[in-house]
Amino acid sequence: MNNISWRGIRAFIYVAEHGSFTAAANALGGSKANVSQLVTELEGALGVQLLFRTTRQLRLTDIGSGYYQRCKVAMLQLDSAAEWATESRSELKGRIRMNSVGGPIGEDLIAPLVMSFQKQYPDIEVELDFSNLQVDLLGEQYDLVLRVGALPDSTLVARHLCNLTTYYVASPDFLNQHGPITNPEDLERLPLIHGSVEHWILKKGSEQRIIHTNRGVKAATGRTMRQAVIAGLGVTRLTDVYCHTDIQNNKLVDVLPEWSEETPLSLVCPPTKYHLQRVRTLIDWIIERFDKGY
Repeated sequence: MNNISWRGIRAFIYVAEHGSFTAAANALGGSKANVSQLVTELEGALGVQLLFRTTRQLRLTDIGSGYYQRCKVAMLQLDSAAEWATESRSELKGRIRMNSVGGPIGEDLIAPLVMSFQKQYPDIEVELDFSNLQVDLLGEQYDLVLRVGALPDSTLVARHLCNLTTYYVASPDFLNQHGPITNPEDLERLPLIHGSVEHWILKKGSEQRIIHTNRGVKAATGRTMRQAVIAGLGVTRLTDVYCHTDIQNNKLVDVLPEWSEETPLSLVCPPTKYHLQRVRTLIDWIIERFDKGY
C-alpha cells in the first residue's frame, strides 16, 4: 500500500469515468502523459491490469471495474472528510446537490423551502434537480435525495418526512354514467387514467389485486391525470397532494377507500454527506417546515 499513490488512484477514477486519458487530463487540469504515467504506476504497484488499451478503445478490465467501484466510494469519503475539516473552521457555505421528485411535492413544497433556505444562508448554493431517475446515492454526486417508497439500503441516512396516501378516484359524473365501484375487479371493465406503469397493485391487509392498465388514457404527469379524471375520462390513482382537496370539495370520489395505500417520503443522504454541517442544516430546515406546507 505504501507504493500506491492517491494521485494515481484519482487519475484512474477520472480515466474510468471520462473514457480516455485526454478527457481525464482535461478534467484534472494536467497533461495526458502525466495521467497515463500515474495509472501505469498504479497498475505496477498493484500488480494487475486495470485498463485494456488499444488505439481505438479504452475500457476497464474485470478487476479494473471492481477496483474502480471500491476506489470511488473511498474517494467520496476522503473528499467528504476534507470538506468536513474545512467546514469546521468556516461559516456555512459550499454546494449541496439535491435530487427530488417533481410535481406538487418537488415544485410546490420543496422548491420554496430550498429558496427560503438559500435566502437565509446565501453562501450555500443548492442545485435542485427534478429528474425522476432512481438515484444511486453511493455512486452519484448527489448529497441529498427526496425519495418516495421503502429504503432497502440500510447504509444510507434517512429522515422521515411524511406518509403519502394514494387514492383511487373518479368524478361524480363518471360514476353516474358507469355505475358504482365497490371492489378492484370493477376496474377491469372501466377506462383507466394511468402513467407509464403497466399495472396497478392494490393491497388491503394480506389481500392483493393486480389491475392491468392497458386501456383508457395514458398521461405523462400527475397533474395531467388529475385534469383527465376531473373531466370524467376514467378512474385513476393519485397521491393525496394531487387530489385531497378535490375529494373534500366533492369534485372527485374516493372509490376504493379500503384499498388506499400509504408510502413513506424521506430525505436520504450518504453517511459521509450527513456529517457535513450544511447538509444537516438543510435537512433540518426542510423537516421543520415541511408539515406546514404539506
